[in-house]
Amino acid sequence: MSHHPRIHSKPPPRGDWQALWPVLALCSCLLLLVVFGFVRETIADRPPKNDVPVVVLGHDKVLHLDPAKLRPSEVHLFEADASGQKVKFIVERIQNNTIHVALASCRTCYRSRDRHYTRNGEMICSECNAPMAFDPKHSVSGARSCALVEIPHTEKDRDVAVLTRDVLAQAAKLPQ
Repeated sequence: MSHHPRIHSKPPPRGDWQALWPVLALCSCLLLLVVFGFVRETIADRPPKNDVPVVVLGHDKVLHLDPAKLRPSEVHLFEADASGQKVKFIVERIQNNTIHVALASCRTCYRSRDRHYTRNGEMICSECNAPMAFDPKHSVSGARSCALVEIPHTEKDRDVAVLTRDVLAQAAKLPQ
């Protein structure tokens, strides 16, 4: 009978990674939490999307609208673009058939104008989270006056005209 020496297999040496896996797992979890928090904050800072399309006007253009096509309480959103400056404004026919043209922001919160949005036929202030009114006496946001800044326009029988330069001039009067 031959006797073979038994070869004992030695367990492989423990690598450092096996001793450090709890630390690596904890670091990975913390990194995921930081990334998740950053993404959540970034999404929360984005303004809600307008529920009406924005029509972009070119440089020194005149907007012509048929007032018969403007339904009461329906907001139309436009953007005047001149020399790289972009200013949004709205056109709306209210219940008494009066047509209002205004910057898509209130005077008080103009610095946040890029975050204002339309919802259910109203311009919403992103600072106050309240609808902006054409008449400051009917402002619903309390102490702040979230009243839309009117823009001069002309109305004739079958035409409402808004000049891009008038939109930009009104915006220039507000604190940037």
